[in-house]
Amino acid sequence: MTKIFSTHYNVQENDISAGTHLGNERALVIFQEGRINFFQHIGLSDKNIGDNTGIIVVESGVKYHREGFLHDILLVNVTIAELAEKKCTLKYSVIRKSDSQELLSGFTTFLAFDYQIKKVVKIPDLFIQKTEQFLTETINQK
Repeated sequence: MTKIFSTHYNVQENDISAGTHLGNERALVIFQEGRINFFQHIGLSDKNIGDNTGIIVVESGVKYHREGFLHDILLVNVTIAELAEKKCTLKYSVIRKSDSQELLSGFTTFLAFDYQIKKVVKIPDLFIQKTEQFLTETINQK
């Protein structure tokens, strides 16, 4: 069973390319918004996932399925694909609400990073606890 966090993203003028559709570079912005909202939902942030440890994105991938347009309301679905000792991978599916068509899918992988000592560190226990709590609550709601 896949556990999903969902949030919305409204396509704005600065998201539109010269081709009058959603710019290809905006996919990572949309994924970032999904991640930020997911972290806020579980009481954390990019700057602090526990123990004053932040994150640093080290890999990403995007698949473009369809065009998006100005004022589209997008549903950004976020799932935890992998959680390891020092890294986490989130997967994304971005759906246009008006017609339920998937526009984008992809992933980002981040490492736990201590910005004071400038080193990759172990993912804090608090992050693991909060994500496990989210996953349990999602299961109980279905």
